[in-house]
Amino acid sequence: MTVDKNRFTKLERKELRRLAGVAYERELAKALESLEEDFKRWRKNKISAFELSELIHKFHNGVARDLWSFYTAGPAELNVKHAIADGVILKTEISTGILEKLK
Repeated sequence: MTVDKNRFTKLERKELRRLAGVAYERELAKALESLEEDFKRWRKNKISAFELSELIHKFHNGVARDLWSFYTAGPAELNVKHAIADGVILKTEISTGILEKLK
């Protein structure tokens, strides 16, 4: 799918990049909840520091890297469409003009 860069004004493209950043942060924060649970297990001595370190490493090389790649490499327009479809960004958070152009 190609993206028509002339479809959006310069300010709208800037807003799309901002929205993509918001979506990225929200998805990353959600993914980090699993690590939060791992830290709790570590503090309760249910896993070792080595095991926690390995979980952090897997998180960094897995979901964190996937999200970073998705949100930094793809066109902001497509990233925002994806975030809307997944409920990460609500349509009410987007200006009417941009929302109409995303359809």
